[in-house]
Amino acid sequence: MKNIGWGILGAARVNERLMPAIAQSDSGDLIAIGSRRTGAAKECLLKNLPESEDKVSYFDGFDQVINHEKVDAIYIPLANEEHTEVALKAMRSKKHVLIEKPMAIKSEEVKTLIEEASKNNVKIMEGFMYAFHPQFDRVMNTIKSNILGDINYAHSMFSFPIQPARFYRINRSMENGGGALWDIGPYAIHTLRQCFKENPIRVKATANLNEHGADISTTGLIDFGNNKRATFDISFECTRRSEFEAFGPLGRVKCPTVWQPENEQAKIIMNTESSGLTEEVVPAANHFILEVNHFNKVISSDISPKLSKEDALWNAKTLESIEQSIKTHSWVNL
Repeated sequence: MKNIGWGILGAARVNERLMPAIAQSDSGDLIAIGSRRTGAAKECLLKNLPESEDKVSYFDGFDQVINHEKVDAIYIPLANEEHTEVALKAMRSKKHVLIEKPMAIKSEEVKTLIEEASKNNVKIMEGFMYAFHPQFDRVMNTIKSNILGDINYAHSMFSFPIQPARFYRINRSMENGGGALWDIGPYAIHTLRQCFKENPIRVKATANLNEHGADISTTGLIDFGNNKRATFDISFECTRRSEFEAFGPLGRVKCPTVWQPENEQAKIIMNTESSGLTEEVVPAANHFILEVNHFNKVISSDISPKLSKEDALWNAKTLESIEQSIKTHSWVNL
């Protein structure tokens, strides 16, 4: 079976991780990269995968990548608000798409993407790389084992102090994809949602907005019904945090570092009524390579992605409702 040929649209910073991941994946080859900025695609390739300069095509634009006959899958790491248009174009050219989180900033756009994927018989997945690290499966298996009881509360915290070089992330309003909510918020909300069997029924949030209408910090509450709730705090003003914790009547489990560096072991902390406080070490793993390996298999074996279309839709619905709550200063029903 032939390797999956990959194309990348955009010279985003995350390519530092994805380009080597594609090159090192079990059955994937990087074929082409395109950027609308003149010379940026070549620069990105030489910076992140210099040994492949003679093997990978680079273009000043997207169409050459989308229409490349050897490209089977497209990775889209563009600005949040730009995902939908190019993803639709790629799928209409019969390309599978891995879209960096969030899939889109409007739930209706996510629905459109899902419909287009089905119409063109291609695979689509939202790019939450952390979900492919072994620590994620370990935490989820702990929750599903019921050793903690039925989860009734969870909390997530995601933040880092934003530097001037990254101000492009907050130079436009939330409605246009700017701010912490659409940048690191997808992680905070996604981790929380994985802890519950139920989908959210309503949300309430407050935020610190800048002069562009982008949130610098947002704190909120998600109601899952049946006295199950979750809280979150995301910020470009606080020290670096990437953690979540789930609680049940019989104990709790904590993931202290969600975005675990590939050269470091992960740690899971658990405290149960039966076993007391324990810490478990999870071997180091490159979740970017694992994510690409998975999507390669999804395409070649025609199986469903680990992160489903419905999961992407509910994440968008929840984030969209949080944005509305910030504007209205009230509870918003999903």
